[in-house]
Amino acid sequence: MGAVMKRFLISGVGLLSALMVLEPALAADQPAQPKRERAAQQRAPAQQRAPAQQQTASQQSSNWSGGQLGGSNGVSSVSNNFAEPGAFVCPSAFAFGSTCFENLLVFSGHKSSYTIGPFVGWRWQVGKSPVGGPVVLGIEADWSWKKAETSGFLGATSCFGVGCSLLRTDAKTGSIKQSWDASIRGRLGVLVTPWTLVYGTGGVAFEEVTGSFAYNGVILSCVTPSPCVPSGTSASALANWSDTRVGGTGGVGVETEVWRGVKARIEYRYTDFGSQTKNFPVSTICGTSFGCNTPSGVVSISTRESFHTVRVGLGVDF
Repeated sequence: MGAVMKRFLISGVGLLSALMVLEPALAADQPAQPKRERAAQQRAPAQQRAPAQQQTASQQSSNWSGGQLGGSNGVSSVSNNFAEPGAFVCPSAFAFGSTCFENLLVFSGHKSSYTIGPFVGWRWQVGKSPVGGPVVLGIEADWSWKKAETSGFLGATSCFGVGCSLLRTDAKTGSIKQSWDASIRGRLGVLVTPWTLVYGTGGVAFEEVTGSFAYNGVILSCVTPSPCVPSGTSASALANWSDTRVGGTGGVGVETEVWRGVKARIEYRYTDFGSQTKNFPVSTICGTSFGCNTPSGVVSISTRESFHTVRVGLGVDF
């Protein structure tokens, strides 16, 4: 994770810890009863005091069954990987893979992006767990906006023939961007106190991924004493795409009630969309002077997207 994400995680943990400490204190901070009322309660039979004790106990409990609607925001550390080993042009008499090779465009990055969005879910509080606390099951869906783009550029030259009589210039640019993401997940947690839930979550994830690629390769004739001039042989490609990818997501979190029916959370999740390959045509022009030898007809681009996210959120029960 980057430095921004680490600072956000430390701040979020501090905020949630403060709320967890403050909430029970606020619940216990009730006005003191006058002496006469306390004495009257002490003289009252046990049967009369029992309802008041039951009411106090119910006030100290927290409801974890039902619906929840809220929002969260945080930081995503986004990994974009891009590899293009598929666009080239070779002059005649120079075989690809033997005396003519392609120049690869490869880049990756771990961009940090602010992310924000809503969530909605439903929970069921069930029996005791092996560690003693009540178990809470749930299902939840969320949607988040983010913007994390990585790009790369390659400018290269390749020599052919004695004294570099032929010269190829290559220019390649590429980009990959992750935009919105969403998920549908299950949740399983244990109440470590009546107000605090520790949980794990996992499910299917969706994301919009866009990308672009451009290539231009030109064969130049560099026979002395003339300067290098275009030979008429060249290749080019231009591609843009936008896909909705499907992957998996999983993580852990802590959620606590800060007011009656209002719960705060901090959550970490890792999401991975795997690898994919995009194929696009390459347009090749073979000049009459030097021609082409097995020009590339297709450019193949391999990408892989994933991200780590830390979110702080607030939800309202319904």
